[in-house]
Amino acid sequence: MVELTAAAVFGVYALASAVVLQLVNTEVRTPYMDEQFHIRQAQWYCAGAFDRWDPKLTTPPGLYIVSLVARTFGACTLDRLRTVNCILGAGLFWTVYALIRRTYNVRSVRAAIEALALCMLPTSFFFAHVYYTDIASLLCVLLAQLLSMHKRHIWAGVVGGAAVWMRQTNVVWVALVGGAAVERWMREHGFVSGGLVQSVGQLVQWMRCPRRWREVMWVVVPYASVVMAFGVFVRMNGGIVLGDKSHHQAGIHVPQLFYFYAFMAVMAAPTVLSEAQRYTHAVTSRQVTCFEMANYASETAPVYANLY
Repeated sequence: MVELTAAAVFGVYALASAVVLQLVNTEVRTPYMDEQFHIRQAQWYCAGAFDRWDPKLTTPPGLYIVSLVARTFGACTLDRLRTVNCILGAGLFWTVYALIRRTYNVRSVRAAIEALALCMLPTSFFFAHVYYTDIASLLCVLLAQLLSMHKRHIWAGVVGGAAVWMRQTNVVWVALVGGAAVERWMREHGFVSGGLVQSVGQLVQWMRCPRRWREVMWVVVPYASVVMAFGVFVRMNGGIVLGDKSHHQAGIHVPQLFYFYAFMAVMAAPTVLSEAQRYTHAVTSRQVTCFEMANYASETAPVYANLY
């Protein structure tokens, strides 16, 4: 059960989010930047025109399908569609909260405060009040990770598939979540007690029994099926991008790296320093194996990398 302190911290987030949403809807009465494309597409879906597609959109229709709930309250107006993202932002708060508690085993109030800090990062909080795909995408990725950590692998694969329907590039995160799930399974079955070569050798020896494949497949298949389905899509589509491919080609944008590292250095410095000190001590004490380091990175990377 969620403690009252965590609920109170969420109340702070919900109040701030409601105030910001009201201000945005009051001051920005027309679609903001790329909102014009997302809003138009969502309104087509709300009108039942599922065969219409704006060629300037490059992401799958996951967000527009979710936004069909707005139709139950009337027309899919700009305000209502932005509210959909605001509600998804509330779901993001509780997902981050649950991930922090599961990963670090900290008190409820600390997890809630850290979730509040992460969800109110400008790169996350801003998109919870405009109609973009960022919040829905991030929520699905983190929820898939949370379900995976609770060994709900089938549901994790389903939610991971939904994440790809929000943004194609989330297939990378689905693969990472699946890899972390396999690593945890190997740990539970004693395949990471020694070095990497020894562990793989133990796994190969164990897998020689056909009856044991079924147990492994329950972990691997939900994630692998998403990745393979995405591969089929890329082959049939002729690339990752939907819509106008000529104006959305992959390339190297070096300045973006400086923006990323500058922001990450400012926002993540306290966390990085505290974690580095703790894990440096553990490594020097020979208490952490390479598998434990990989597991830590795989479980925390979706939280920080997506938000930053």
